[in-house]
Amino acid sequence: MKFPSLSSLTHRAGHTFLRFPLAILLAALATSFAIRMVPVLDSSDKVRVRCTNAIVSCYLGMLLSIALTVWAERRNWARGKSVMLQSVILVLVVVYFFTMPDELQKKTVIRWVLYALGLHWMIAVIGFLGGEHINSFWQYNKKLFLRILTSVLYTTVLYAGLALAFLAIDNLFNVNLSYKWYADTWLLLVGVFNTWFFLSGFPADYADVPVIDDYPKGLKIFTQYVLLPILTVYMVILYAYLFKIVITAHWPTGWVAYLVLGFSVAGILALLLIYPLRNDEGSRWINGYSRFFYFALFPLLVMLGFAIWKRVAAYGITELRYFVLLLAAWLFSIAVYFLRSRNKNIRHIPLSLCLLAFLSSFGPWSVFNVSRYSQQARLKGYLEKYGLLKDGKVTAAQTAVPEEDRKEISTITDYIVETHGYQSLQPWFPQNLDSMMRKDSQVGRLIQGGQAERIMALMHVPYKGRYEWDGAVEPVERFSCSMQPEDAALSTEGLPYLVPRFDLIGDVKDEFKCLGYKIGDVSLTVCLDSTTSELRLLPSGDSALHVPLATILQKLPRYATYGVKLPPEEMTLPFKGPHWKGRLFVRELFGMKRDGVLHVTRLMGDMLIGQAGGGQ
Repeated sequence: MKFPSLSSLTHRAGHTFLRFPLAILLAALATSFAIRMVPVLDSSDKVRVRCTNAIVSCYLGMLLSIALTVWAERRNWARGKSVMLQSVILVLVVVYFFTMPDELQKKTVIRWVLYALGLHWMIAVIGFLGGEHINSFWQYNKKLFLRILTSVLYTTVLYAGLALAFLAIDNLFNVNLSYKWYADTWLLLVGVFNTWFFLSGFPADYADVPVIDDYPKGLKIFTQYVLLPILTVYMVILYAYLFKIVITAHWPTGWVAYLVLGFSVAGILALLLIYPLRNDEGSRWINGYSRFFYFALFPLLVMLGFAIWKRVAAYGITELRYFVLLLAAWLFSIAVYFLRSRNKNIRHIPLSLCLLAFLSSFGPWSVFNVSRYSQQARLKGYLEKYGLLKDGKVTAAQTAVPEEDRKEISTITDYIVETHGYQSLQPWFPQNLDSMMRKDSQVGRLIQGGQAERIMALMHVPYKGRYEWDGAVEPVERFSCSMQPEDAALSTEGLPYLVPRFDLIGDVKDEFKCLGYKIGDVSLTVCLDSTTSELRLLPSGDSALHVPLATILQKLPRYATYGVKLPPEEMTLPFKGPHWKGRLFVRELFGMKRDGVLHVTRLMGDMLIGQAGGGQ
């Protein structure tokens, strides 16, 4: 066996860079932003979100660059034309980065995943969109699959070796290497080395292959004697459950949807892996097994349809249910195609998945719009049921809303606010919702905490959280209070330490929710006790300090509601102990009333603290 020389490795690396220059540069750029994110405590929220946006933009641009490089190579484009194409991709990456939101939102992450999946499937199929032989397509993706496994193996082994070397240096020479050495090394290997190594073995042969005569024996053994038997066992289990449903007339549970989808996708993947063996003399059974598998899918897909329909009928469409429905429809169409088609072109699998990923990310049919329309329709139905919506605007309730429906209204409002933003509900309210939401005075962005509760207050319906304790007979009344003005300056009064922007959450059942801070050489633990509505400060080696919140609660109206505003002096609580003193600045608090007692369940604010012997 001849090992490659250093010059040959350098030549191959240079050739790979010339073939995929933009992809490698974007991978390196994404790695640099990932390294920038490692010291999370040294970065603001805005910096972290910006770095995340840059990483995602570079990653998606890298995938698009690889896909269009394959497209250009397949059509023998000239070098100049390919360079222009890569320049367009770079411009798209920059434009996409600057159009991304400054806040990390759920639907933004879903869109990233859809784009990434769509581009991966595009890479798998874009070089074989014409009339090429199917065997060429299979051979090409086999090389990609094996190259991915090889790249992961090399990267993992290389990192393990370097990490052990760092550990040896740390222990033998007492160097005390920080965690950044390990984190940065991992990011460099995954981002740069793994990408470069993978691309160095990226297949470049797109010629027709009439017969595949180099099928890997290990893959054949694994698929035929491990994967397919496991799939058969799962099929038996699912059919036994199906017969149970028929006999007992009991509706299928939602959890069965994931089993059916997992079984179906794994079965299709297994059939793709052994696709070239279908015409071998000793493997003719594969064609029969393939037809049997697709026939067996139909009853399972019917069961899947009933399971998801039951959830949609009761709770509407969400992003997850949308994708379950979409995958079920795709599986049904694929099963019909492979049963009725003579050609059985396996390229349709990644091509259809690529189209579905991109199409479901935009337009009125997208996952976001369909789920929003569905949940808004449910919320509208509840509001109209109790006379809370008249002429398209929210009005006072005509009848009391039962607790169960209050919980449903609260859950739907929570979902819409968290996923689609409260602005999607603006047409129902005469008030400007932006003016009702609290902003962080340091970054100027709206704070998500409490947005659903404020909107529920405008609906004249008491908010009922999804995790709210139902142990008491008396219904829970929710309230909130905030400092006004929000950007009031804080007087330090000689106190040397600032605990900024803390956010403590607690409830009646779980008494303490704590945060830890470092004050010089002392460790400070800050806890919120919701049962007694007080803040507890626990300096290491010292007795606890108690900061009662009753002073603020006594200033609230008798019937505490959302949106109470108090001046800074009434939201400021001084405290003093034998060794420590300070001032608590309550920016905002949320709570609930039970048995006539107000309990603070969430507290946001700032705190100044110092030793009691210090000057004022």
